[in-house]
Amino acid sequence: MKNEKHISPPRWADKLFKILCPPELFEELQGDLHEQFELDVKRVGVKAAKSIYALETLKFAKPYFLKKRILTPKKADRRPLTADRPKMPIADSRQQTAKLAMLQNYLTTARRTLARHKSYTLINVLGLVLGMSCGILIFSLVNYHLGFDRFHEKSDRIYRVTSELRNETVSKYGTVPQPIAAAMRNDFSFVDKASMLINFGATISIPAVRNNPKFSDGIAYTEPSFFEIMDFPLVAGDKKTILSQPNTAVITEQLAEKYFHGQEAIGKSFRIDNKTDFTVTGVIKNLPENTDIRQEIFLSYVTISEPWLNGWRSIYSGSQAFVLLKPGTDCGKAQEAMAGISTKYYNAKDAKEFRFFLQPLPDMHLNEELGGAIAQSQLVALSLVAIFLIITACVNFINLATAQALGRSKEIGVRKVMGSMKSQLFWQFIIETALITVIAFVFAIALAYIALPYMNEMLSTRVTLDLLQDFNQPLFIICLLVIVTFISGSYPGLVLAGFQPITALKGKLTQNQIGGFSIRKGLVITQFAISQTLLIGTIVVASQMRFNNEADMGFKKDAIVMLPVPETSPAKTSAMRARLSQLPEVEKIAFCEAPPASPDGNFNTGIRYASRAEDEKFTIYLKSGDPEYLSMFGLQLVAGRNLAQSDTVREYLLNETAVKKLGVKPEEAIGKNVNINNADGIIVGVMKDFHNFSFRSKIEPVCLTTRSEHYGRVALKISGQNVPKTLASLEKIWNETNAEYIYSYQFLDDHLTYFYGNDELMLKLMWIFAAIAIFIGCLGLYGLISFMAAQKTKEIGVRKTLGAGVGSIVWLFGKQFAQLLVIAAPIGWWLMNKYLADFQYHIDLNATIFLAAIGITFLIAIVTVGYRSMKAALMNPVKALRSE
Repeated sequence: MKNEKHISPPRWADKLFKILCPPELFEELQGDLHEQFELDVKRVGVKAAKSIYALETLKFAKPYFLKKRILTPKKADRRPLTADRPKMPIADSRQQTAKLAMLQNYLTTARRTLARHKSYTLINVLGLVLGMSCGILIFSLVNYHLGFDRFHEKSDRIYRVTSELRNETVSKYGTVPQPIAAAMRNDFSFVDKASMLINFGATISIPAVRNNPKFSDGIAYTEPSFFEIMDFPLVAGDKKTILSQPNTAVITEQLAEKYFHGQEAIGKSFRIDNKTDFTVTGVIKNLPENTDIRQEIFLSYVTISEPWLNGWRSIYSGSQAFVLLKPGTDCGKAQEAMAGISTKYYNAKDAKEFRFFLQPLPDMHLNEELGGAIAQSQLVALSLVAIFLIITACVNFINLATAQALGRSKEIGVRKVMGSMKSQLFWQFIIETALITVIAFVFAIALAYIALPYMNEMLSTRVTLDLLQDFNQPLFIICLLVIVTFISGSYPGLVLAGFQPITALKGKLTQNQIGGFSIRKGLVITQFAISQTLLIGTIVVASQMRFNNEADMGFKKDAIVMLPVPETSPAKTSAMRARLSQLPEVEKIAFCEAPPASPDGNFNTGIRYASRAEDEKFTIYLKSGDPEYLSMFGLQLVAGRNLAQSDTVREYLLNETAVKKLGVKPEEAIGKNVNINNADGIIVGVMKDFHNFSFRSKIEPVCLTTRSEHYGRVALKISGQNVPKTLASLEKIWNETNAEYIYSYQFLDDHLTYFYGNDELMLKLMWIFAAIAIFIGCLGLYGLISFMAAQKTKEIGVRKTLGAGVGSIVWLFGKQFAQLLVIAAPIGWWLMNKYLADFQYHIDLNATIFLAAIGITFLIAIVTVGYRSMKAALMNPVKALRSE
């Protein structure tokens, strides 16, 4: 007996038991196990008793005990009891255990409820997946655009100088006269650094490399201080000397590899436009994706030898100026000081016309008026679409949850009788909602990752979903998860928690007591109002795009191919004309600076008519083209004759708007002298007005003259037969004539699409989002009709027994939703009026557009309601009567 008292259970089993057993039960259960062990020793022996003890310990490895052990704070188990940390009171321990058990009960109940109502869960998950994935993608896109050029360390002090030309109207430009950077440096003490950046297109060749490869990468002339203003880190070269000497260049790592194939780029040379050699003196890191400065070749500014750039009245479309203000500078006061540029460098008359302003660097990307890639209004519109889609998905959830509440009335009644409080029932439903939301969230993230490459391809963007690198994205996703959970779950949770227990147990709850049909119908109306608004917007934008493409712009644009003319000397252009005219498919040939309407080649300058003492108050767009220009583009003369062949400026053609602004009749202007861009000539004809920009702009004064040095393009009218063969022949001739340059071509129709690039992208997005919104709305409508059919099963049976036909049964459901399809018309009319106000020439908003949107929505709703209603109407009345 003395020896038996010293026999103890296996230590490893005791340690394992301590790990597995819930802490609040450990002492009591361990004592029981030890007592049983002593009895087993007497009954079956030591070895068998130890085996039994070990098996009893392992029984606590069951999932139930493991869950309780995991849910119990581990630190509290192992810390020794001291005077500073007394043992937790039993009441507190039990309260904590009860809370954990309640949470577990919520999760279990939610899981069982969702599994029991599979169709309800599927509809909600599918709606939330679509809404949340669209929200994530749109946020990522908006976040991408808002992040442009914010990575520069001093971005809050970096500004671009912009121009404002005030004549009859105010014209704003993101470009400036070439001397302005030097003036900013010399005249203003608040300017720390200033630099010009002048962009050009060019052909780059590498003569030292075998076969002399050619590239068409963009170039920019800039000053050394540019790299002190912007954060484009230098990886090779001396920062103090780069670009300080003529014919030097800085390129990106990507181009260094592309041009020199892993060799040391410093000291290597390349050639620009087959004329000038540049030596690489610096290599910078590859440009980030979120910058609007896309040139990867920076040439020394002192190399520029273009005298036409030096004047204060000349503003080249690729000329920009950037300044870095000193720390603590008041931007408002700096802006006021900018007025001194006009008074110092212009005469009294011109000083009233030219104004200069400071534009914050991040605003460059979002200011479409000053050449930005996207307008802030478009980002706001996209954000509203995302909010609408998320709200639509939440409305689905609310609608179906309140509709389903009647079926859960007895469950809620039992819980209330057993002591559940309103807050407990509310949080139970929030947990159910959170479970659905988390499931939907996982699928939404997956869908967003799948759809992202297609969105980037469609929008020509480089948006990424990087939850580890970009803090904004995980923050948005967490907020989205919480907001969707509470928006979707709060109202149904309050409805369920508000049931009267006695009424609920008796099953006498009515629809009005659980959020009546009128409330759910209102939610469906909200869904379809959002869908209709998107649909109306889509139809209006599509109609305006069709108008843009089909409306007469005042010139011909079909079957016209534009080719570049690298060398504009008369000898070169004559040789090219002779070769191209040999092709039977080429009907007409015209050399020009740009077509009648073009996003580039629009040089705006002053005009002085006849013997008037001063320039006119308006400016005129100067275009260059040979005598075949009119015939090529179908431009008509209303007075006078066409231009005579010449390589220099001698004669001018003016459009009707220009003559009207001169205050004379077309016939009176013929033969009058005119000075345009400081070049004298005679007006020999007046052209009928044509659009020289998009339909967003009104028709401006335009003139046409012969300036062969500006013939940077050749336009070819080709026959429509065997176009691929014709294009191949054109490429062959062009390459033989311009062997040192890179061939490219563009149809005029494609060239003009640049005007409406953002509109086309927005239209594609609106089609997609409108379809998604309607689909989510139909999911909710289908779920609601299914609930109504279940609630009216006996009513349907009685009606059919009394002779009601299928049509009347279907109308029983359809009439409830007949009025929900007209509410969005006023909202859509207001929004689309604001959109069309941006166009000087646009379609008219008429009832046809709204009727089309209502008709499409009505048809979709009828199909959705009709399918489920028909299924209910065709049910056997005997089964229907027995269903309750």
